[in-house]
Amino acid sequence: MGLLAPLLPHLGAAPLERAEIYFLDAARAMVESGDWVIPRYEGRPFFDKPILSYWLMAGAMDRLGPSAGAARLVPVAASIGVVLATAWLGTLLFDRRSALAGGLVLATTLAFLSFGRVAMSDMLLALWTTLAVALAVLAYRPGAPAWTVPWLGAAAGLGFATKGPVALLVPGLAVLLLMWENRRRPVPGGTLPLALGAFAFALLGLGWFALVYRRLGPGPLVAFFFRENLDRFAGEAYDVGRPFWFYPPAYLAEGLPWSPLVPIALSRLLRSREGEEAHRTRFLALWAALVLVLLSVSRGKIDYYLLPIYPAVSLVIGRYLAYVPWKQADRAWASLVLMVEALALVLVLALPPRIPDGWLPGALPRVLLGAVVAAGATFLLAVAVRPTPRRAAAALASLVAMSWLVLVVFFLPVFAAAQPNRAIVADVARERSYRPDLRMAFCSDPTRVRRDVLLHVRLAAFSECDLWSLAGSREPFLLLATPAQDASFRADPRYREVARYRYVPANALTLGGLFSVREPGEIVLGANFTTTDPEAERKRKRNYRKTIQRERAEAAARLPAEAP
Repeated sequence: MGLLAPLLPHLGAAPLERAEIYFLDAARAMVESGDWVIPRYEGRPFFDKPILSYWLMAGAMDRLGPSAGAARLVPVAASIGVVLATAWLGTLLFDRRSALAGGLVLATTLAFLSFGRVAMSDMLLALWTTLAVALAVLAYRPGAPAWTVPWLGAAAGLGFATKGPVALLVPGLAVLLLMWENRRRPVPGGTLPLALGAFAFALLGLGWFALVYRRLGPGPLVAFFFRENLDRFAGEAYDVGRPFWFYPPAYLAEGLPWSPLVPIALSRLLRSREGEEAHRTRFLALWAALVLVLLSVSRGKIDYYLLPIYPAVSLVIGRYLAYVPWKQADRAWASLVLMVEALALVLVLALPPRIPDGWLPGALPRVLLGAVVAAGATFLLAVAVRPTPRRAAAALASLVAMSWLVLVVFFLPVFAAAQPNRAIVADVARERSYRPDLRMAFCSDPTRVRRDVLLHVRLAAFSECDLWSLAGSREPFLLLATPAQDASFRADPRYREVARYRYVPANALTLGGLFSVREPGEIVLGANFTTTDPEAERKRKRNYRKTIQRERAEAAARLPAEAP
């Protein structure tokens, strides 16, 4: 339950990330429409994913309100479930100490913490796949409970209702490995448990597809299984262009701080003199490798597709830390890893990110974060001198937990409040209350406010770089524009500026963006129609006075330069 500490604080404050808006809008539409069978995005039927994630997020919104924070409780709960399922799998394969170490590794992996706060289906998929593999391992143990196979079918069905065929492929590869290893033994369970497992899978995994077929016919099913799955795997539709070897470097970066330990952990465990030790490690390694190969041959590649293999890799690292007595090679490798990671922290202190001051908290949180990073670097260097498994695990886990907690408690809400998204949403909502038929367009959306407008105003803004034609249109438009575009629109007497906003790009929270932002930018919300909103008239007069004052100041500044 300690995982709640870094996952829960300011859960709704984080900007909408990745594909969250698809899930949030569809879940909100379910609550508002009362139709819990057909998910809708921007008001249209949407079959990008099966129903379970939408149902769970809609249930949270129904109880707590249509907010991102409510929907994100689903991945938070799934994250806790994944850690518990990983620990259970570790207990089945190894022992309790190794299982706890593997759970600790997983819970303090950067990618796992990050996606544990993102309202998408991938953490839920990782939960069902990990549970399915644990149940499959249990099924092959002597004296396995009679309920094991039926529950395995249920876990597979819930996975299928979460993400579709991939929820069968990921644990299915592990099941095939277990069947090969136990090929001289009968399939576990017997006729009745297998029949119950098949029924549980059909009910939980295929029931919703049957409801959709009954209401809308085969079209949505064809779209889901072929366009959303086959095209994603073999076509050119989604996230293509990344090389075959995309995933190993992605894991190396996002699996920090533990990922550099994978090579030495595999080397030591696979060469163990205990045959059963090497055998169980080989099972985890082969399962992860087969999933990695499957993902790598797919044309579409995204980093969070790796989430289902994090439990297996974390258990390998956990077993290494909990069981393997370190020799000189282990200590040398650990020392190198710890020193490199400590050096990276020192570089962060020496060359801090370039986020403008207005988007950062006050002095005390900054000092606190600096102290945590400095203490973490010192701790890593101290352990690197005489590394042991327990010291290394304590240093890495505590560093990640404390740093993450400071960031989400103090830095994230200040950044979110400084961004103009909330103000833009409020202005768009006010404009729409006076002109319900308006539309909204943008050429660039540096703060990704389009997602917030859709979630909170129920208005689907669209991308259009010929904003000048829209500014001159007879249709009412709100235009999100640059200051230069705004200046050019002023030739039209109907055009008015709604508001100006300072911002930093949304990608400022990425690794590359942290060190590339220099100064805040400016965006303008304008309208090509008049309004009866009295606040708009007051704002127009204020802006007019500011413009006159600025022009007078500029003219006064030019006078000395023009004097002889």
